[in-house]
Amino acid sequence: MAKVFLIGMMGVGKSHWCKKWANKLKTGHYDLDSLIEIYEEATIPEIFAEKGEAYFRKKETEVLKWFGEKKSFVLATGGGTACFGKNMQWMNTNGITIWLDEPLDILVGRLKLQKEHRPLIKNLSNEELRSFLENKLEERKPFYSQSQYRLFGDEISNKSFEMLINAGHSR
Repeated sequence: MAKVFLIGMMGVGKSHWCKKWANKLKTGHYDLDSLIEIYEEATIPEIFAEKGEAYFRKKETEVLKWFGEKKSFVLATGGGTACFGKNMQWMNTNGITIWLDEPLDILVGRLKLQKEHRPLIKNLSNEELRSFLENKLEERKPFYSQSQYRLFGDEISNKSFEMLINAGHSR
């Protein structure tokens, strides 16, 4: 049984790896943003536009804390989840935290194609996107660096995950 929280910047692949790794563990996989959308009956961009980021962050923390009761899961958190409401501390206390960290060029390439669905970058030009991501990563690093494990670039794989989970079970 493992409680795994995937953290990192938007576009790093948390949702992708969440599904793969939950299948390996034979447990449930969840995407925090999707759960918030179900709970709120609105998309993340709609929540940001209608109720603001502060409201979204409050709901994000509430939904995250639901996982305190679950015994086993892999959860893809939102890019900012770790940075608000002592969420990073809570995740470290309640499970295994893994920071997925991709090079900035990879993130820019992926996010250029996804801007419409991401309220924080929706109105940025491709040039502004790189600068925004650099600044956001610097702002979030103090939180992300509190994670128990960090996988960077090519280290993000099924093999690395299995080694981390095996190490996590011995904690």
